[in-house]
Amino acid sequence: MSVEKTVGCNHSGQDETDRPHRAAVAAFASRIRTYLQFHQQLGIDSYPLTSGLREFLAEKGGKLHPAALSRRIVPSFPPSPSVPSVTPQSTGAGEPLDRLALLSRDIEECCLCSWSSTRQGQVLGAGTVASRLMIIGDSSRQTGEFSPTTLFGVAEDAMLWNMIRAIGLVPEEVYVTNAVKCCPSLEPQPESESALGCLSLLRREIALIRPHIICAMGETAAHAVLGGSEPVVRLRGRFHPYKFDEETGGRIQVMVTFHPRFLLECGDFKKAAWKDLQMIQRQLLAR
Repeated sequence: MSVEKTVGCNHSGQDETDRPHRAAVAAFASRIRTYLQFHQQLGIDSYPLTSGLREFLAEKGGKLHPAALSRRIVPSFPPSPSVPSVTPQSTGAGEPLDRLALLSRDIEECCLCSWSSTRQGQVLGAGTVASRLMIIGDSSRQTGEFSPTTLFGVAEDAMLWNMIRAIGLVPEEVYVTNAVKCCPSLEPQPESESALGCLSLLRREIALIRPHIICAMGETAAHAVLGGSEPVVRLRGRFHPYKFDEETGGRIQVMVTFHPRFLLECGDFKKAAWKDLQMIQRQLLAR
């Protein structure tokens, strides 16, 4: 009669020492995800494909798809030019609310990119025209029934209002909009093309609101406002100038910080975002 090994075995005969602890694996996966997202914010979007890594990926996942090895191209937005006026000459509209209504109509009729044919709907800017603080996000992301009043997303909006209240403001004191006016379909699509298509609309919107400070939340918003392709972590923590009137030399200070969507996934960056918000608060109090 043979003697069975019983230490470290379950009833099925599987060695329990080979079974990883689920909580530990989940925690490790979470740390890896946060680390990779941090790299993305730094602008690192590819890694050297060494022979060892190629063999590992081939062993674990079969043949590598060519698309998986391609480098993500970060679009470089053109510099923000002066926008001397947003009043159309043909309409005679002069009041801010009239011009805002005209801008809203142009946004609703826009078909400059592929999102116009697949979008769930459009989300216009919300808030007071004379707001001292203008917040710009990327685009509204929604699942389920579309709502034109959901600015960033249900959970993202809740965090946004908490961030606003944390610096002593109420929603009625800020103007919130997106760099991309369309709410994309549920299928993932590249955002860079749409951001470029909406660029002229966004610049008209900024020239209309003329806030003291712009808070650009996330990479898409930062690039749309400031131009270039620098990652958020290299832009945040200091003010940048945005020139909106060449004749008067009018400038708006821009603070770049992390988007609520990113903060919901990577809570470790909330402290950095809070420092950015405090800089905005101090600047508003000083005016």
